[in-house]
This record gives sequence, C-alpha cells and structure tokens, in this order.
Amino acid sequence: MTLSNESGADRDLRRLRGLYRALGDETRLRIIGLLAELGPMPVNQLSAHVGLSQPLISWHLRILRLAGIIDTRRQGREVICRLRTAAFEELHEAEARLIGGTSGVGVGHATGSAEVTDVG
Repeated sequence: MTLSNESGADRDLRRLRGLYRALGDETRLRIIGLLAELGPMPVNQLSAHVGLSQPLISWHLRILRLAGIIDTRRQGREVICRLRTAAFEELHEAEARLIGGTSGVGVGHATGSAEVTDVG
C-alpha cells in the first residue's frame, strides 16, 4: 500500500529493498539467469533446469513476481515465466539516484520508518 505522504525517496528505498531481497538468493539468481539466457519458459521446465520440486520453484517465482522481476501468464495448463528486464532498469535508476545524492533521502525525512511488507 502506498501512503499518500510517501516521498519519492521513500518509494525508491522501498523498491530497492524489495528488489535486493528478491535478488538475495542463489536459486532466484539462477532462475533469472535461465530466463535471460533461454527466454520465457514454463514452470515445469524451470523446475527441471534448477533441480527443485515444482512447489519450491513456485515459491521462488512468487517472490520474483511480487518484486516485479518476472511476469507470469497462463497458457493452457502451463504457467509461462518471463523476465522483466525493465525491473533492472528501475533498479539501476533508483541506485543511481541514491548514490548520486539526488534521491532526496535526507530532505525533511523523519527519524521513524514506515512498516514494509516482506516478500521473502
């Protein structure tokens, strides 16, 4: 849920946190690499490539989907996963604002922090 008084800096920090948490797992990085190399594929093929059960791969895919890193669509009885490369552009833009000193993190920021929903 986006708060009405949330600043651009707060949105950037929330987005970075969500992306970093989703990317902070070797299995999820492997899934991203496979989708980047091989293109969109069904969950059962991803499961076979990664060597995990379908329920476990689905759990990792859910985290990636909630973070906006992958899209899924149903095709008949299969769920096809596709890498959202735009998520990495968003990541780099938010990182650039943060480390470039243009994020606005220090401008009128209260010492308290809003509660963030955990995706992983």
